[in-house]
Amino acid sequence: MKKRTLFMAVLLAIMTQLFGQGITIHLKNGDTFDYKTTEIDKITFTPSSPSSDPGGDTPSAGYLQGKWHLGFWVRGTLMLQFDGTEYIEFDGNKMTWAGRQDGSDTYTLSYAADNKSFVATNVNKATDVSTWEIIEFTEKLLVLRNGGADRYFYPTMEEAQNAELDVDAPNHAENTDINAIMQYAGGYTQSSSTPMGIHYQNKRAATDTDKTWLLDPANEPNTLPSAGLVQWVAKTVNLYPYDTPMPADVNQHAVGDCSACAVFASFAYLYPEFIKSIITNNGDDTYTVSMFDAQGNPVKVCVSNKILCSSDGAVGQVTGKNNVVTWATILEKAFMKWETCFGVDNVEGIGTEFLAPLFTGDGDSFAFSPNTLHTSELKTFIEWSLQQGYITIGGFNVAGLQCGELETVTAHAFTFMLSGNSSS
Repeated sequence: MKKRTLFMAVLLAIMTQLFGQGITIHLKNGDTFDYKTTEIDKITFTPSSPSSDPGGDTPSAGYLQGKWHLGFWVRGTLMLQFDGTEYIEFDGNKMTWAGRQDGSDTYTLSYAADNKSFVATNVNKATDVSTWEIIEFTEKLLVLRNGGADRYFYPTMEEAQNAELDVDAPNHAENTDINAIMQYAGGYTQSSSTPMGIHYQNKRAATDTDKTWLLDPANEPNTLPSAGLVQWVAKTVNLYPYDTPMPADVNQHAVGDCSACAVFASFAYLYPEFIKSIITNNGDDTYTVSMFDAQGNPVKVCVSNKILCSSDGAVGQVTGKNNVVTWATILEKAFMKWETCFGVDNVEGIGTEFLAPLFTGDGDSFAFSPNTLHTSELKTFIEWSLQQGYITIGGFNVAGLQCGELETVTAHAFTFMLSGNSSS
C-alpha cells in the first residue's frame, strides 16, 4: 500500500509517531492499524479540531507537529532558496519561529473551523497577528501560505538545503525548433510611431536647447545620493585597456544600473568596433558619444573626465579591472546625462529595453517570462539569439543556486555569452 489518503470525516484522528517510524490510526469502532512510514509516501489530511481549551499546553489531535526547516520562499515568479537554518517548530497550539537573523518568536495558534488555516499571535507583541493557510502537509513537506507568499518547509536542514522546487514549470512539451520556442516570447517593444520602441512613444524629440546643453561637457548629470555618490572627480581615462572593448571592462559599482552594464558588456562581446565608432576622444579630457533622442533622431552627448564618486573620492560608476575608467564609464555617464535632460526613466533600475535604444536607435526587443521555457529551450534560444547578433541579457529568479564557486542572486542582470569550454 504505497499511498493512503486519510479522511478525517471517517477517522478519529489520533495520530502517534507521525514523525517517527510509523503512524497508528484508531477507528471509531476501536480497531487500530499501524503503518510504517516507509510504506507511505504521502498523507493528505485536514487537522482535527483543536481542543476545547485552546489556551492549554496539551497538544490536541490534528495540530501541526514537529520541527520544519525553511527551504523556499515563493511569491509569484520570485523564488528564494534558504539553507534550512531558519525553522518553525510546532508544539500543540504554539509555534516557535527560530533561526532568523533577527531572533526567535513564539506564537499562539488558533485554527479555523475547517482546520485549513490558523491565526498566529506573537506572545510578546500582540499587534503581530498573521493568518496562515495550510497548503500541504505530508511526511516530507509542509507548505504554508502567508501574505500571498508560500513557504516550503522540510523535516531536516539537509533536506531543505538539497530540495529542488519546480514552481510553475512550463506546461508544454520541450521543443528544439526555434520557431516553436519563439511562440512563448512576450514583452515585445516594437513601436509603429518611433524606432526607439513603445517606451519612447509620445516622448519629445531633442530641441536646439537640449542639443546645446548635451554638447557642453561642463553640464554634469544629476548626482545619485541614493547610491552614496556625491561628487564629480576628474580621473584618468583609459578608454580601451585591452586595445579593443572587452566585457572585462564592465564592472558595476555603486550605481544600481545592472541592466545597463549588461548591455554594455554585450556590446563589447558582439560589437566591439561599434563601441569605438560611437565614442570620440576630443583630446582635452572630454568625450563625445553618438546617441539618439526619444524619437530616434541622432544627438551628440559630450562628457568630461569627471567621474561620479563617493565622499572619499572612490569611483562609484562602472569601471574596468582595478577601477580603471574605461569606455564603459564614459557610456554610462553619457546615458546619465541624457536622462538628466529628457527624464524618461530612472538611471538606477533602468531596463534593458530603455537603455539599448539610446545607443542603437533600435527599440525592438522581446523577452521570456520566468518559467516560460524549459532549460533546454532557453539554451537553444540563447545560442540562436547570439548567432543572430542580438543583445542578450537575463537574470535569475531563484537565489542561492550553486554556479561553480558562486551562487545565483535575484534582481540582477547578466550578459549571455557562449562558453569557451566546448563541454559547457
